[in-house]
Amino acid sequence: MRNRQDKFTRDPRDYIEAWYKEQCLKGTTKLTVDAYLVRVKALLDVHHQPNAFDITDYLSTKQQAGSMSGTIANYIKAFRSFFGYLFANSLYDLDYRCLRLPKIKHRERRVPTDEEIGKLVNTLDRAEDTIALLLLVDCGIRIHELVTIKMQNINLDDASILINGKGNKTRTVYLSQITLTYLGEYIKTRHSDYLFSSTRADAVITHRCTRYFQKRLAKLCEKAGIEQITPHQLRHYFATRALSNGADVKAVSEMLGHADVGITLKIYHHVNARAIREMHNKYSPASDFIVANSPV
Repeated sequence: MRNRQDKFTRDPRDYIEAWYKEQCLKGTTKLTVDAYLVRVKALLDVHHQPNAFDITDYLSTKQQAGSMSGTIANYIKAFRSFFGYLFANSLYDLDYRCLRLPKIKHRERRVPTDEEIGKLVNTLDRAEDTIALLLLVDCGIRIHELVTIKMQNINLDDASILINGKGNKTRTVYLSQITLTYLGEYIKTRHSDYLFSSTRADAVITHRCTRYFQKRLAKLCEKAGIEQITPHQLRHYFATRALSNGADVKAVSEMLGHADVGITLKIYHHVNARAIREMHNKYSPASDFIVANSPV
């Protein structure tokens, strides 16, 4: 009979395919599983049978090379998923619970200015680019959510789109009148399952890939003569403008597809701090005081 220790000496790479399939069956998005896969393989290329010390050393090397705490956390999430699967099935003796997530420092994100967005809009001369930019700015959706919008999930009568977000969770986002008008004209020309269908004959997927719009946005920024803007920074632009203009943080959180309103508060703490300062200046009762013998 093969003993327990023999089983643990097998190469963890033998189980990558089984783990990958289980993650997909659990409903984890392909985008997330693929990202986990890249990180797990990178670790196992360096340490074929890693222990906790090996993983700590690997992550320390990444950190010294300039990886931020958020990136390190993403590596740990991938390792927890993989080694958690192995541990639960008694396939490898490494307790995933020893892999602790670092404290994430929520640094202030770069948010494009109104002037930059204006210049970017002025460069638009293709319908597809116009619709993509409008949806990113108007709804704050992620780039992966943008490219996977299905025609059947667009409701022009309700001025809304059903979005398939992280973890296959769906949510509804709403459209402003300008986006609704342009979108209504654009979809008259579409004859596919997806709003942004692939034009490649050999394409594995039938919708545009995220990289396509990332490259398009980079070219438009260059044409506009502005600093590079990423699709995710347009998401920040949406949220920052909405919150700065007094939008309810819970409503913004739901539009963004955050699992909890606390995530929105942490990411956009700078907006909340500014709003509190402005509220204080406007409504503090001390502003009505007239102080005798004022030193000024």
